[in-house]
Order: sequence, then C-alpha cells, then structure tokens
Amino acid sequence: MTLIERLCRSLAFHLVESELTLSVSEGNAPTWEAEVAKAKALIAEAGFDLDDLYPVEDRPTIQEVQ
Repeated sequence: MTLIERLCRSLAFHLVESELTLSVSEGNAPTWEAEVAKAKALIAEAGFDLDDLYPVEDRPTIQEVQ
C-alpha cells in the first residue's frame, strides 16, 4: 500500500466519522458539510473510491455509537 493510499484510507475513516457526527450535530452544519465535500473530492482526485478504501459494510452506524 502506497503512502498516498494509506493517507486517503485514513482520511476516509475520518470522513465517515465526521458524517456520523454531522448527522446528529447542531450548529455549524454548512461548515462540516463543506469539509466533508472537500475530503471526498480529495480522495477522488487522488484516484481512489471511498467505498474501496472503507467499505460500507465495515463502517460504524449511528446505532452502534449510541
């Protein structure tokens, strides 16, 4: 696994956690949404697919967090 792939994988994990937080947060939603969009764009620009880096079936759900 290359350094770029490892970095994008790490970003994917943080992105998913941020989306979970965003789904239950109040307040600066537009700011969070913009950062999530930037992260997704960065992963795509690097040539990776979010679902390949962090498969949906491996992701936590909001029910698991509660």
